[in-house]
Amino acid sequence: MAVNALRNLGPVRSGALVGVVLAGGEGRRMGEGVPKPLRLLGGRTMVAHVVERLRPQVMDLVVVANDPAPAFRALEAAVIADPPDIQEAARREGRRLGPLAGILAGMEWSIANHPHSGWILTVPADVPFLPLDLTVRLCGEMHVPEPDVLMIRHGSRREPSLAVWSVKLAADLRRAVLEEGIRRVEGFAHRHRVAELAWPGGGAPFLNVNTPEELSAAEARLARARPRSRR
Repeated sequence: MAVNALRNLGPVRSGALVGVVLAGGEGRRMGEGVPKPLRLLGGRTMVAHVVERLRPQVMDLVVVANDPAPAFRALEAAVIADPPDIQEAARREGRRLGPLAGILAGMEWSIANHPHSGWILTVPADVPFLPLDLTVRLCGEMHVPEPDVLMIRHGSRREPSLAVWSVKLAADLRRAVLEEGIRRVEGFAHRHRVAELAWPGGGAPFLNVNTPEELSAAEARLARARPRSRR
């Protein structure tokens, strides 16, 4: 009954979270051509699906994308790139620095634009079926004393890039990325207090679309979910 009521109400907003969509990955498994977040799913870019589902659940939203493609600007959301010194470090290494760079960009954007909001929620750009009650469940898990990082777990899988982060970690994260060479999200997170929310009902809402085959499966799933027109 509660699930049906949620579907009727639409997305649920909870707390003063700032949403950060991580769209700066290289997406090598998807193959050559259009960047993964801009691949079409149901006639719209995959990142557009993520933005649409997350936006009503947060107080503001920013997309971190190191790609100047016009399709990102069409999202009607703030679009930023990694900080300049992070981009310079990536050029020196000859590769992007991974999700931690995007998380840092989101933290610093939130601090500058919403100084009274102490938390960001990071979401990858390749989870087009994001739950509409994501933030209300996460905020319900933020007990006192609060963790510094709250991650989603479904079954045996943890989603390190899908998490609530305290923006108080920004200075330490900047040092970790630029001075210590930390690249793994969990490698940084576990320097601090980490908690998990075990998602009920499995991981279907967190389907990661990383390959052309997974994109085709997502397309079929989206088609099944569309209401059939009456004759």
